[in-house]
Order: sequence, then structure tokens, then C-alpha cells
Amino acid sequence: MGLSDYHRDELRHILANKRLTPLFQPIVRLSDGKNLGFEALIRGPSNSALHSPGNLFKTAISYNLLEPLELLCRELSINAFAKAGTDGLLFLNVNPLLLLTSDHPSGLTKKMIEAAGLAPEQIVIELSEQFQVEDTELFINAVKHYREFGFKIAIDDLGSGFSGLRLWSELRPDIVKIDRYFIDQLHQDPIKKAFVKNIIEIAKDTGSSIIAEGIETSEELQMCRELGAEYGQGYLLGRPQAEMQDSPTALAPLLVSSQLKLNQALDPVVIATPAVLQTTPAAEVAELFANDKSLACMAVVDNQQRPVGVVSRSVLNEKFSHTFGRALYQRKSISYCMEKAPLVVEKSMSIDDVSSLISEDADDAGLYFLVTDNGSYYGLGSVRKVLKQISENKVFFARYTNPLTLLPGNVPLNLHIDTLLRQGSNFSVAYIDIDYFKPYNDIYGYSKGDLVIELLAKIIQTEVPAGEGYIYHIGGDDFLVVFTGDSTMAVLAQIQSRFNDRIKHYYSEAHLADGGCSAVDRLGQPLFYPLISLSIGVVEPDPQLCVSQHDVSELASSAKREAKKTSGPSIFHSRRRGPAQKFSPENGSE
Repeated sequence: MGLSDYHRDELRHILANKRLTPLFQPIVRLSDGKNLGFEALIRGPSNSALHSPGNLFKTAISYNLLEPLELLCRELSINAFAKAGTDGLLFLNVNPLLLLTSDHPSGLTKKMIEAAGLAPEQIVIELSEQFQVEDTELFINAVKHYREFGFKIAIDDLGSGFSGLRLWSELRPDIVKIDRYFIDQLHQDPIKKAFVKNIIEIAKDTGSSIIAEGIETSEELQMCRELGAEYGQGYLLGRPQAEMQDSPTALAPLLVSSQLKLNQALDPVVIATPAVLQTTPAAEVAELFANDKSLACMAVVDNQQRPVGVVSRSVLNEKFSHTFGRALYQRKSISYCMEKAPLVVEKSMSIDDVSSLISEDADDAGLYFLVTDNGSYYGLGSVRKVLKQISENKVFFARYTNPLTLLPGNVPLNLHIDTLLRQGSNFSVAYIDIDYFKPYNDIYGYSKGDLVIELLAKIIQTEVPAGEGYIYHIGGDDFLVVFTGDSTMAVLAQIQSRFNDRIKHYYSEAHLADGGCSAVDRLGQPLFYPLISLSIGVVEPDPQLCVSQHDVSELASSAKREAKKTSGPSIFHSRRRGPAQKFSPENGSE
């Protein structure tokens, strides 16, 4: 028997005995790690030459057995997914060529889903761009048929073939998956970065959601998030496996490490050390220190578990080392040996807030502070860890600071907004843009243009109250302010007024007299441009409606565009609090 005959017989044996194992790889939301669903993958018997999916499907195509193989894969995957009772979506790979065969229009997949007790809305049909379909009209009708069943449609491997954008335009998919080739080393390749950025922009305009495939490094993850990809898939986020986990464990620390260090929780700087009652004999506490060499300090609490002080190894050893010291103290309660209570903070406070308190009490600050949870002892906070974290935060901000204004830019802004949304905080966002800045820059020169940008930055910094707003320079003449206080509109009106007064000093007397200046447009035609002014769009994002900073960005940009429709200085306060309706795991397709 030849090798080819062996592979044919092996495949027939696998199909007859259903010897396939479905695996499931998680697809997660990159803003918070929440599962969107799982892609079903398949493996042959572990001891078979057809174990790998590549060999399995290659053999099936060679012997015209692709259709029964795919239908069996589908059946086993659907049943395993249903048995697990997992929330989210099930992504099923379908060869587009098979849409035109027995599964259409008979609805075999729909029958499998109903038999398993699943709803069609839980199923995403993935159509790979790798397979070219000659009869496009028939193919589109077949996809429409699937949609009528209630299935969602995804284009897989976008960019791996030659008709991706046409396919996207004609199918109007709910989801588009970017081929892993473009994700590999994305952060180091400007061409790939440009491609992915533009694909994501098209997705926003067409209502499709984007999944970045093949994320394998933290750098690729971070770049995908920065470019606006909503969802991700890859070994970094979760490997294919038989059991489905609610959330990939590997993702949590990666998302935490890339979050902005604003309002950062205290847990990373808290040491879970035991506490002792203030009535505990000093000798027992000394024994605790002797048995655990890593303990340098312990909290002392009352009967209600409220901290009343601390006791350190060094102080206790010093008292016991004096002549008659051990005899004097060992039977007494530890309250006779404890030091006064250091700084006490609630665990709900942020690292930044605690850092400020430590700075205010610098003379008395020790190595530790006490952390409570609703008044009860929670753990010891490390002053060294707080200072280390604050230092890292400063380095982070410096990395993404605009060199002209020294204000933070897009990356800190995006992470800040994601943090506020995750916390469910109420906030408003003002997008400030300079009107007619390009012609001014062309006429007066980039140096004078830089002075105008610096002027606006100084006015914003002067007018925004400390602690009520965070200012970001997001590029060129665009600024964004995140307000957490109630004075948003009054502050913006003052910024508008001060800028209108000051900008007059940046024009020649002749241009001031004319109310503007003339410049040549791109077509070589002279145009008159009024004096520079500000257009400001204001939004109040609803944390229940906005999933991530991408939604807030779309809201703010839309409000700014409305403001610019008015000639001269304008402030547009948008009533819209959520993004334009589009596909999401919660609301389905529009």
C-alpha cells in the first residue's frame, strides 16, 4: 500500500469513527480582557500522520473528502461548546466553496446548532480569504442565507489573498480578522502599522469589529491596542485547548502592565503580613519573628482588627538585648514594645494619593504604612515600592511627552480614559482644535506656528483647575482635556475668550485690519482665511455605553467636527453619550 493510499484510508477511518478532537482558542477584548468567544480548531488522532490540521485538510482535498470532514469538525465543535456551557460566541471556520454545496440551502449547520441547544446568535461563520470563489454572486447569496438564520459573519485572514477589500465591501461582515502576517513584529514595521491602522479606520466607518490574529508578544499586544484593534487572538492571549476558560490567565498581568499609572490600585505595593493583637505577649511576637526571617515588621491591632501601631524586629530585639530586657518585656503585652502607628490609608486609595501623603509626612515616613479595608487591617504597604512605582510612572510619561509643549500625548490619554471607563467614573472630554492653523503656518512660518501652539497650551494649563482636568497634546494643533470636575463649560469659555484676545498679537497690523489673510490652496487658487480661532467639541461618555477609549475618541472627534461647522470660535456640547451603534458581544449586529 502506497503512502497516499494509507492517508486516504486513515482519513476514512477517522471520519467513520469520529476520531477528531476540537480545541478552542479564546478571542478577547483588548481593553479589559473580557472574552468575546472562542474559535473552534481541530486535531486528528495524536498517533496519526493526520494529527496536524494541515495534513488532515490537505488529504481531504486530495480525495474529495473536504465536505464530510468540515461537517464533522463543525458537529464535534458545536457539541463540545454546548456541553461546556460557556458564554460568548463560537467561531466556526467554513471553506467558502462549501457554502455552495449541500450545506446551502439545506441548513445542516443550523440543525446541528438547534440539536445542541445553542442559539444561532452565538455562532460566527468565519470565511477565509485564502479560498477564491469564482461565482461571487452565488457566494454572496449563500452568505445572505446564513445571515437569515441569525449567524454572524466574519472574514478570516484578511490580507492573505487578493480580494479582501472587495470581499469586505460586498459581504459587509460583522467581524474582520487581520491576518497574523501583519501582526507579527507590527511594532517594528511601519508598513504593517500603516496597513493595520487603515484597516481599523475602515472598520470604524463600516461598523465591523476588528480581531488581530497571531498576537504573540506584549509589544504586539500594546501596538494593536494603540492602533485601535478591539479584539485579539494569539498564543500570548491563550493557546488552543480542549477546555474553555472564562478569561485567559496570561492576559491579566499584561493588561495591568500597560495601563496608565493613574488611580493605580494599592495591591501591588501591599505586603500580606500577619497582624498581632495588642494583648499578645512580647515573647510570642519575638518567636514569630524568629520563625520567619522575612518578617521585618508586623501590624498591631485591637479586638476589632483595627490597627493601633506596628512592631519591628529591630526595635523588639533592641529591647530584649538590654540587661534584664527580656525578663522585663517578655511577659508584657506587645503594646509596650510597639511603635506609634505610621500612616494609615484605605486600600481604595490610589498609589498617587498615597505618594502625596508620604511626601507631606516625609520627616516621619518610615519603611511601611498600614493599609485597611473598611477600617480593618488589610496589610503593610511598602514605601519603597510606592516610590519605585511613582518613578516608573514618571519615566512612562516622559516617554510619551510632546517635545514642544511637554504635555502627555496619545498613549497616556488612551490609557487614562480606559482606566476611567473601567472604574465607571463620570467625566467629560473636550477636544480643542485650532481653526485655519495650516494657512497661518504656511504664511507666517512653522516657528511662528509653534508659538501659537505654545500659547494655547499655556492658556489651557492656566485655566484648567488643578485636580479637575488632565491636559493632553495629541498632535499638531489638537489638544484634549479630560475633566473630572463640574466646571467644564465655564473653563472652556474662559479658554476661548483668552485665546481670542491673545491671538491678535500674532498677526501683522495689515492682516488684523483685513480680519484675516490670503493663502494659496492645493490647487493654486488664492483663498481668504479668517483669523485663527478655536473649535471645541465636548462630550460626556457613559461608561455603560463606551467599551474603551476608542469609543470615547469617536465621540469626541464627532463633537469637534460639529463645532467646526460653525464659522469662528465655537463650542459644541454633544448630547450623544455612546458610540454609533455597531456589532458588539452585548448588542449583536446593528
